[in-house]
Amino acid sequence: MRKVSDHQRGGMNQAHSSGTEHLGSPPPEAALGHPEAASELVGSKAAAVRPAGTSWQRPAGPAWLGRIPGWLVASALYLAASVAIWWHVWTGHPTSTMVCDCGDPSSFAWFLSWPAYAISHGHSLFLATRVHVPAGINLLDNTSVLALGIPLAPVTWLFGPVVSLNVALTAAPALTALSAYGCLHRALRLGWPAAFLGGLLFGFSPFVLHHEAVNHLQLSFLAVLPLIFWCGYELVVAQRGRWWRSGMLLGTLIALQFFVGTEMLTIAALATVLVLVLVAVAAWGKHRLGSRGVHSSAPVAAASRAAFAVRGLIVAAGVAALLLAYPLWFALAGPQHIHGAVWRDPSENGLAGVLFPLGLSHYQLQHLPKVGYLGPPGTLASYLGIVALAVLAVALVTVRRPLLKLCAAMTIISMWLSLGSATTPVSSGGEPTWLWLPWGMFAHLPVLDQLAPANFSVVAAWFTVVAGALLVDQLLAAQRANLASPVTGSLLARPGARLAGAAIVGAALLIPWLLAWPLPYKTEAITVSPWAAHSGNQLPSSAVVLFYPFPSAYLDHALIWQAQSGMRYSLVGGRGIAAGPGGAADHGLTPGTPQGTMSALSTSYPRLKLPPPPTPATIRSFRSALRNWGVTTVVMTAGGRDPGYARSWLTAMLGANPTQQDGAWVWNNVQRLIG
Repeated sequence: MRKVSDHQRGGMNQAHSSGTEHLGSPPPEAALGHPEAASELVGSKAAAVRPAGTSWQRPAGPAWLGRIPGWLVASALYLAASVAIWWHVWTGHPTSTMVCDCGDPSSFAWFLSWPAYAISHGHSLFLATRVHVPAGINLLDNTSVLALGIPLAPVTWLFGPVVSLNVALTAAPALTALSAYGCLHRALRLGWPAAFLGGLLFGFSPFVLHHEAVNHLQLSFLAVLPLIFWCGYELVVAQRGRWWRSGMLLGTLIALQFFVGTEMLTIAALATVLVLVLVAVAAWGKHRLGSRGVHSSAPVAAASRAAFAVRGLIVAAGVAALLLAYPLWFALAGPQHIHGAVWRDPSENGLAGVLFPLGLSHYQLQHLPKVGYLGPPGTLASYLGIVALAVLAVALVTVRRPLLKLCAAMTIISMWLSLGSATTPVSSGGEPTWLWLPWGMFAHLPVLDQLAPANFSVVAAWFTVVAGALLVDQLLAAQRANLASPVTGSLLARPGARLAGAAIVGAALLIPWLLAWPLPYKTEAITVSPWAAHSGNQLPSSAVVLFYPFPSAYLDHALIWQAQSGMRYSLVGGRGIAAGPGGAADHGLTPGTPQGTMSALSTSYPRLKLPPPPTPATIRSFRSALRNWGVTTVVMTAGGRDPGYARSWLTAMLGANPTQQDGAWVWNNVQRLIG
């Protein structure tokens, strides 16, 4: 097979998409610091394993196979892996199969269906008024994943919201893996095997697999994050293209991630600040150590590189500000925006859960069905593993690229931050009491109080993947060049030893992570109420329905039914987080409120007790809420905490007995009943 060399286009080195790339140049980060530092790196092991003219080549095979782009092969394999983990969906009925038509899966099916309705009916994409009547909810304060719902609108129109959810869940790990592959292959110039392994590890990491199970798309769709890293690497380290192009692309990616999930965007921003601080400290340290005998051109070169990065970052900030000016205002000060923290107790990791494949705690096992997964559980999303950290340590010693030091530092810092601010006992998978937890200094700051520290795990996973891929790439490059080990008499000097070493490293990383969750995921057919399928589809568009079970609790089937009807009617309540009194986050579970009372009638939560029989004062208060909501129909379907008691409670509230309609108990003309 012929070798394909890099070509110059607009000042940027670009490899052909066939998967072949030139590996003779030193790593881009070698240009950082003084000329002596760069020369030392060029003469180091990192450069030695890639002699000039050596390039990665695919194994010999049919000629047509060599013409298939490497990214296309990677895409096909990643997609096959995604279909495999969702096998029960795609071998069944994707229009009516989910992990559970309850909890968060129902919420995300509804969120994905809203853009299709809003676009076709001329409604706002940011404010949904068909739930939480009459005011609605601010979707930018919720995990609405508009960046996925908008492009999936045609799928929703043609096949329904459940198919859109299944397509998004299947695409999330595949696109995340492909994005990581592209970053490793094109930005860091790794060979195809190492880049493919890195993509597979990141796209199917324990973090992604955990959140895929409960359909948390804002956390499992991570495809934008490696691209943000790529742009930052080009601006600060490689500087192979025009600064304004990388800056514009970075600003656009920031805006895109905003509409995938603001929490991951905030964590990425904090990680970027940490990276820049570490790079600045390293550069300052090199300047101090090498200040004697430094070439006179070093300060000029450093200033030029700094100017390149700063100009690009300013362009990125400007583009992001332009694209997000209105959405940011809408999220922070728009209709129904939320003040303060959304969750009282954000999730935090335990150190033992990061190091070992621990199962869920007793509380988490009880809570998992309410979140929305009924299958066998796996490990915690925080799991990295002792083996992965050992690989990171070996890479730090073996691979002489400055990037490895950054990977090690960022992995440790992000693991530390993910432990949160409260110490978890070691017996519960936590850490020793003497370990100081730095997140407590930031937990109460604006914006940062919205974060779950546990999600810093994704930063640790990414930098661990980068380190592992760099190690595998160096072993394979040395094997291809048939170089002797720098350690005389080492086992690695034997033929094929480095190839075996790369295989061992890859297996050591991949196997524990892929076994972190029982796959394929367990799914089930969704339950469709005959009333929703027939009578509900005949309601006028002005109808407002109060459902039992109440959809603010985890028995939120009504959200699926409404989405499948094309938002034909409005709902009281919903799983989205609304703005309560004073703009505080209201989950519909506050005891004593009308929505909290309906949730207590429907499901069992620790703070919600079954309401007592209604008194005249309760009846007046609840009827006032019914008038405020504009309820036209009350519907009791199967399920719930105590259906018999709930029916008698609602009968007393409405002053009339219900009628049976398509298998449900129904009160029609509610405003007339309570008038």
